[in-house]
Amino acid sequence: MPSRSLAITGVVLIGFVHLITGLLPDPPLSNPTNLVMLVANLYVFFCACLVLRDESNPGVGLFVAGYMVLFLLVLVLLERESLFILLIILYASVYRIKVLLGVFAIFIFSFVLAQPYAVETFIPLASAVLAVWKIRKNSASGFTVFCLAIGLFGLMIIAIPLIHLCIQDSPRTLQFVLMRPEVQQAIWLSLFSSALSTGLVALWGIPLAYALARSEFRGKGLIESLIDVPILVPQSVVGIALLAILGPGAPLGNVLDELGLSPAGNFAGIVLAQTFVSCPFLIKSAQNAFESVPTHFEDVSRTLGAGAAKTFFLVTTPLASRGILTGVILAWARSISEFGTLILFASHPQTAPILVHNEFLKAGISESRPIAVLLLLACLWIFIILQFGKTLLPGASRSKTAKPRLIR
Repeated sequence: MPSRSLAITGVVLIGFVHLITGLLPDPPLSNPTNLVMLVANLYVFFCACLVLRDESNPGVGLFVAGYMVLFLLVLVLLERESLFILLIILYASVYRIKVLLGVFAIFIFSFVLAQPYAVETFIPLASAVLAVWKIRKNSASGFTVFCLAIGLFGLMIIAIPLIHLCIQDSPRTLQFVLMRPEVQQAIWLSLFSSALSTGLVALWGIPLAYALARSEFRGKGLIESLIDVPILVPQSVVGIALLAILGPGAPLGNVLDELGLSPAGNFAGIVLAQTFVSCPFLIKSAQNAFESVPTHFEDVSRTLGAGAAKTFFLVTTPLASRGILTGVILAWARSISEFGTLILFASHPQTAPILVHNEFLKAGISESRPIAVLLLLACLWIFIILQFGKTLLPGASRSKTAKPRLIR
């Protein structure tokens, strides 16, 4: 702790500076503001004494440098006396706690320098600082921390537009838009069709993933490549391909149209298109999940008298359920976000992405933005629920050694 004489000298010096400021012919601060700032500066000086006691001189130098930055930025450039008083009190209070000092620096950057995008930048940047601090506290290597920081910076760039979108409209505006019948119909149609298409993919995709994970045969590589094709092909190409074989004028399309089963331009077409584009995500995730289950668990089940099908449903699938649910989430998200294929192959009835596009063409971003926010919020809530569901699955254990359920 600084000597008593040094502390007294600092207090006298601060008081003298504020006294001179108040006696100037044209004082920059009013007397009440000058008095409040005097008290704030005395508190800052007390915190500086604590820093001098706990840290070396460079720590005090950085403390003073931070104070001067706030002084020049807020008081000189912005001329915001009350804001400066509040910030220097916060700064002095959190300086000795590194994680809070980092969050404070992000706050200054966001709400002082990054206007009018303060909230959009503060939320992801503060989250990144907390994550880096947490992993650093767990004694992670410097390289790991660097990799995390680089990755979080990329995620921040992705998150900023979404956060900005969500805070543009008031809850009252969103409620008013949600009351429109066409908006409700489009959102419910998107939710239902994506759930149905994901279920259809699961019916044949999970058995296919298990077969690929547990067998080797000629042509397996070709099948795995074909599964990846919907990811590689542009959405517009998929829409044209479906129209070419199932649309009006195509031989198969004409037959289906005569039977009243044509999928083009109706609900069946929506589900078909969503199934086409989403199947790789579920199949690949399920295949990786099945491959992560040790085969000796299945061998034990078989030796205890369980058949192959019973072992699949009661041993392998529960142990792989976490990866399978990840694939379900990815497939569902891909289905509900599909636009390019639907706009060509099945634009009616309108799903939410189609409605957002049509509203944008008719009235611009002001009319389409609330619908986009409502769809985003609905997707986020369902995504959170599905993620929480992982913890309830038999295969969701984080333990390193999984224990199979033996069949007697």
